[in-house]
Amino acid sequence: MKSEGQRKRFTSELTWTATGTPGVDKKLLVAGDEASMHEVSILRLEPGARLPSLPEGWGIEVVVLEGSWQLPEGILKENGYSRRPPGEVGAGSTATGCTLYVRAGPFAEDDQELVHSQAGEEPWFAGHGNLRVKSLHSMGDEGTALVRWPAGERFIPHQHWGGEEILVLSGTFRDEHGTYPKGTWIQSPHLSAHHPFVEEETVIFVKTGHLPAPLDKALLSPDCEGGAAPSTQPSTSHGTPRDGTQRHGTLCG
Repeated sequence: MKSEGQRKRFTSELTWTATGTPGVDKKLLVAGDEASMHEVSILRLEPGARLPSLPEGWGIEVVVLEGSWQLPEGILKENGYSRRPPGEVGAGSTATGCTLYVRAGPFAEDDQELVHSQAGEEPWFAGHGNLRVKSLHSMGDEGTALVRWPAGERFIPHQHWGGEEILVLSGTFRDEHGTYPKGTWIQSPHLSAHHPFVEEETVIFVKTGHLPAPLDKALLSPDCEGGAAPSTQPSTSHGTPRDGTQRHGTLCG
């Protein structure tokens, strides 16, 4: 299994830095660059604070980690998710203070969907094995979901076409490359592979299919057998789309 090129941050070990926006501090996970085209960070907002301004044409994806975030669509609390296209990013505020996971960057012109999902209000679908999945957004090869792992669950070995990004929201996520407690952020590149499992109940935010991949989808990884091209479905490592149909991405078990 391959982990070359993986980025990993234990957010509890990072230092808060000022953003220049009153009442907002940041832990930067990755700056916008050629690989991701998005800035990924943890933001801490004091009561009454708003998100920092963004470059023109940028949207955001947000997961509430602590506190509550007020939006026109309603209040999001812990593990709530919002996907806000350009023009909608300045709508949020917090009366109580909150901590947010934020992915900020350009949105595709044909993918301007606004998503508002409160963790406790929408259904979880059955995923692979005993996993439970809440699909948040999908477009083309890209998929975004919350995934709940019951204690002792082990997934099948698989690859990530277009990469994978995980934030551990609770519990401890594990694979053959390491152990990732709550607050760990992992970004794995195109055709990375692993065999994940947990020992305790764990919830992760996972995004797949959004990192650069070769244009030729007939290219194969040596980890796959039989000479078949990798699947073009998004590998939400474990996810299902909103209609509940199974998606596994490239599975090389």
